[in-house]
Amino acid sequence: MSKKRVLVVPLDWGLGHATRCTPIINALQELNCDVFIAGAGSSLKLLRKAFPELKTFELPPYNPAYPSSGSMMLKLLLQSGKFVRVVRVEHRITEKLVEQYNIDFIISDNRYGCYSLKVPSVFITHQLTLPSAKGWKWLGALANSVAKRFVKKFTTCWVPDFPGSVLSGKLSVGADERTHFIGPLSRLNNLGEIEIRYKLLVLLSGPEPQRSIFETIVMQQLESTDFHTMVVRGVVEDKSLNHSDKIVTVNYLDGTELSEAIAQSELVLCRSGYSTIMDLARLQKKAIFVPTPGQTEQEYLAEKVSQAGIAYYMSQKDFVLDEAMRQSENYKGFADYSFDDSLLRKHLTDFLHSIN
Repeated sequence: MSKKRVLVVPLDWGLGHATRCTPIINALQELNCDVFIAGAGSSLKLLRKAFPELKTFELPPYNPAYPSSGSMMLKLLLQSGKFVRVVRVEHRITEKLVEQYNIDFIISDNRYGCYSLKVPSVFITHQLTLPSAKGWKWLGALANSVAKRFVKKFTTCWVPDFPGSVLSGKLSVGADERTHFIGPLSRLNNLGEIEIRYKLLVLLSGPEPQRSIFETIVMQQLESTDFHTMVVRGVVEDKSLNHSDKIVTVNYLDGTELSEAIAQSELVLCRSGYSTIMDLARLQKKAIFVPTPGQTEQEYLAEKVSQAGIAYYMSQKDFVLDEAMRQSENYKGFADYSFDDSLLRKHLTDFLHSIN
């Protein structure tokens, strides 16, 4: 099989799409592919740090503006024109990159315009059915209709979950014959039983201003605690450290460092984003979830794992750290998942052979 040139493109809404592309890039390199990366914002910055040897390209950012209060659905609806323009521009750029760099195929993680009419393309998503907020079902139906039209422009669709939608639940309902489950994706490694250093690991992530709002809430409540905590701010800048007697604060950690930090922590406090859930399932940890306000996907996933007895969740507006930690003792954590990358490698290998 001749060496293939692959363009990998993650969405720039948060860091999760970039982190879950990391095992894909690693697998492609192991399969002797030349990998190119395109993206925007902190998502692209993270992959540049992880793969400094790879050629990267800038795409227009989506830059979704999230409200500090009020309706998120209304806020996103008002930005829909901007999002459509980004999809059109990223498609034109993608076609130029395919031609200029002789790309053999594309893997797009939730960037709807990153397909080509010249080469095969893969669309990666766990959201085959987009959830809608109460009172906005008409908007959810419209968004699902538009999304499905775009997905059909790709050669195939891959869902990062176990077959049967074990982790994603109703979000991945709607699979057809073009859809394949490739197993959960995580850049982290399960280090097994190692010494616990932190009672709590706080992983801050997601769009502003909600990331900063939640950081302020958590840091204020941590001041009155007497246990050791690590806080990862989710800001892809330098890895500056801030130590106090009880709290270690860092801007971000790479995959190896984060695997170690999670393994050394008794409990993880974080958003209920799907990429985070895949990471926690791989590392088999206990967690407290605080969904980003108004993000219906995170609210659904938090409720799903809570009903399954896996993790406690609490809304941001009602968040009380002491109470959340007490309640978390009644949940079993992500203890029942067996990970390997065989499904991912199988689908990558099959796809590579199909385009010979």
